[in-house]
Amino acid sequence: MDAVSEKKSQLRTELRRWRRELGIDEVARRSNLICEALIEMATQLHPNVVMLFDSIKGEPVLDNFREWLLANHVAIVVPEDEPDPQVPDLVVVPGVAFTSIGLRLGQGGGWYDRFLPNINDRAATIGVCFAEQVVDDLPQEPHDIVVHHVISA
Repeated sequence: MDAVSEKKSQLRTELRRWRRELGIDEVARRSNLICEALIEMATQLHPNVVMLFDSIKGEPVLDNFREWLLANHVAIVVPEDEPDPQVPDLVVVPGVAFTSIGLRLGQGGGWYDRFLPNINDRAATIGVCFAEQVVDDLPQEPHDIVVHHVISA
């Protein structure tokens, strides 16, 4: 394993451990704050189709944002739908870590690294995570994608 891959692996291990220890009430409280910020951004961007992710343990829960999108007649797609990358005009991206300028450390499977380079040029990307997952620097490889915005709580 090269130095960049090793550093990524170490960061994933540390931050996944931290996420597992975050209490349910704290996840809910912070998720609500993240959803409020997503709603505010969506109100400004007026998307027609938003790609969301289904949260895994330790990730922000986006149910409130999903409900707002549905109430406002905004279509939702998820990665499991295998959406055409040209369709969403807003993509909400999970991550193990982000920097304030949008560098991202994902789960390591590469799905978003393959999907995001092919999205519509006008589509906005928003990384979401908890505040402790925003770090000063992340090791990067040529295939890593930078998101336009990062929302954390």
